[in-house]
Amino acid sequence: MAKFKVASVLLLSAAALQVNASEFNLGLNNDVVYTELELQLSKDTNAVLNYIYGDESGHIAQGAMHMTHDSGVHHVEVGAQLSQLWADYAPNGSALSVGGRYVLTMGPKISLHAAAYYAPSVLSFGNVDGHYELDSKVQYRVTPNMALYVGYRKIAFEYDHARDFTFEDGVYIGGKYRF
Repeated sequence: MAKFKVASVLLLSAAALQVNASEFNLGLNNDVVYTELELQLSKDTNAVLNYIYGDESGHIAQGAMHMTHDSGVHHVEVGAQLSQLWADYAPNGSALSVGGRYVLTMGPKISLHAAAYYAPSVLSFGNVDGHYELDSKVQYRVTPNMALYVGYRKIAFEYDHARDFTFEDGVYIGGKYRF
């Protein structure tokens, strides 16, 4: 129940912000559902709220802030991401990761996306001793406001006194809507 309260508070807080543009992502594979709400706070700053449910893994709530930069076909985001893990078969904990996202626009409809975040032991709390997340995808823009994508994502948590835990490791499909 507390998991859903945290997710609800994050979404309601995001709705109260004044933003220029917003995007909603929904990605899934056989075991994991990934939702993301991206809020453009200013020309050079965005906030991202994620909720991830794993059928055999548990739940993750994430919030990130990025500084953004556009240069021609390149879009770069650098910042921090706070992750809270409620695992089904591993210890719970949280991590403050540093990293970012990169987009290479290949044409008017196709783009390549990559993301990486890393939290060393000093930025990991509770039972978590480290965290990393890798993501890559190819996106096809169907309309100016809607896109479809296919990608690969790995989310893992490290522990000192327990076995390391891979939350997700596999291919996924999804869609994005801009409003």
